[in-house]
Amino acid sequence: MREPPTFRWGLGRLGALRRGLGLTVLLALISGPLAQAQIVAPAGRTLFNEGVLIRSLLRLDAFDDPDGGGDRTVYRSVNAIVWGARPHTSLSLVVPLVRAPGPRPGGAGDVSRTGTGDATVFARYDLLRRNFPGGYTRLAPELGVKLPTGGAFGTGSTDLVAGFVVSHVRDPDWWIGDVQLAFPGSGDEDLRAGERRRLDLAYLRRVFPRRGMGVPMVLAVLELNAESVDPSRRGGSPVAGTSGDLVYLSPGIEYIFGRRWVLEVSVPIPIYEALGEARQDPRVSGIVGVRWLF
Repeated sequence: MREPPTFRWGLGRLGALRRGLGLTVLLALISGPLAQAQIVAPAGRTLFNEGVLIRSLLRLDAFDDPDGGGDRTVYRSVNAIVWGARPHTSLSLVVPLVRAPGPRPGGAGDVSRTGTGDATVFARYDLLRRNFPGGYTRLAPELGVKLPTGGAFGTGSTDLVAGFVVSHVRDPDWWIGDVQLAFPGSGDEDLRAGERRRLDLAYLRRVFPRRGMGVPMVLAVLELNAESVDPSRRGGSPVAGTSGDLVYLSPGIEYIFGRRWVLEVSVPIPIYEALGEARQDPRVSGIVGVRWLF
C-alpha cells in the first residue's frame, strides 16, 4: 500500500568564550534547555519514504541575568538536511547556528557572539513499519554522532547518541514517542559534559479539515519534553552546578499549506526544574520552523 502524500510527511513534532568557569557556564546555558529544540529530538523529525527534506527552525530563549543586568537572550537556528536513502533508512545532518551573550574580552561586560554549534549526523532505520487505511505504525532505532565542528559554541567533543522512536497514526490522532541517550567525550579545557537522557512524547490532532485528508491542513500539537543531565567533569572531578532535570510542556500548531511545505509554531513552557546554579531555564521561549520536502 502506497502511503498518501500527507502520511509520507508523517509529522511528529513537531557551545569557548572564556577559559575556566566562563566556558562551563556558557556550555550549560546553550546546551541545556536549547537541546530541547524539536529538530534534534526524534519526535521532531519528519518521516517519509525516499527524497530530501530541508528543515529549519529558530528558537528564542530569554533568560534573567543572574547579575541583575536585564535579559540575556539566546537565539538558536537549527538546520537539518534529511535524506530518505531507502524506504526504511534515512540519514540526517543537523547544524545549529547560535547567537548568545558572552563575556567581553578583557572582562568589561557582555557582548553578543554568533557562531556555529557542533554538527550531528544521524542514521535511522524503520525496524517495523505497518501501513493501514488512515495511518501507520513505525518502530525505529536511531544512532548519531555529534562531531566537534563548532566554533565558539562547540564543545570540542565527539559524542555518541542513541535512541528509539515509536510513531502511531490513526487519523485524526497522531502519537509520537522517543527515548534518547547521549554519551559525551572529552571536550575543550579538559571538560567532559555529563551523560544526557531525554524523553519526548507528542500528541497531534487534525483540526482542519474536519473530515478527510487534504491540503491545507492544520494540526494542534501538545508535546512533553523531559531531559536529565549528569554533572560535567573537569579532569575527572565533577563541576558543581552543571547537572539537573528539566521538563517542558510545548503546545503548538502545524500548518501544512502545500503537499511539500509545513509551517510550525511552538511555545515551550517549563513545568518542572531541578537545575544547578550554572544552568538556567528560560523565562520565555518560542519556536518557529519550516519544512520543505523535495
